[in-house]
Amino acid sequence: MATAFERLVSTVEGVLGNGGLADDRARAEAMAPAMRQLLADPSGLPAGAEEPLDGQAVGNLLHSDPAGRFHVLSVVFPEGTSSGVHHHGCWGVIGYLRGGDEETRYRARSDAGDRAELDELSRHVWHQGDVTYLLPDQGEGWHRVRNPGPGTGVSIHVLCRTPADHPHRYWDRGTGAVVDFPFVEARPGRWRAELAGELRPPT
Repeated sequence: MATAFERLVSTVEGVLGNGGLADDRARAEAMAPAMRQLLADPSGLPAGAEEPLDGQAVGNLLHSDPAGRFHVLSVVFPEGTSSGVHHHGCWGVIGYLRGGDEETRYRARSDAGDRAELDELSRHVWHQGDVTYLLPDQGEGWHRVRNPGPGTGVSIHVLCRTPADHPHRYWDRGTGAVVDFPFVEARPGRWRAELAGELRPPT
């Protein structure tokens, strides 16, 4: 019998192959029931899925689609760690497995690629069993996540493309500068977002 994790992967494959779904929101909503099943029964997750890396946040790669359409990460945030404000350039579905996660969402008043002006839209603390989406084509790509504690937070992310190809940018709230924030494989199967350029003050 397939595990809940295997069913999630199979569901995502089927959804991405279904040309009848209207947009990314419809596709994310079609994936959500399988994500909720996994959150209720995570016994099929690969070993080490919930481990941080040297006490810091990490994305443990659980599955990479052979066709490069999506990947699945177990994202681990130790208590007190934060992602900084960043932008996902294509869709994602996030399910919360352990602990809490305070997410702040932002709307871009302007986004010139290397500089942006953002307004805070909302703050929400997600808990075990919750599911949310990243939908940049509908203005829902900028956010910041922080683990307020207690304990380590673990969430399952189904994200577009491969980890190396996932479009990801970082915003400096002090200057408005934006730089690439690619996922880098720090150790085999363990990915971190790292700044790809210098943050400079506006001219």
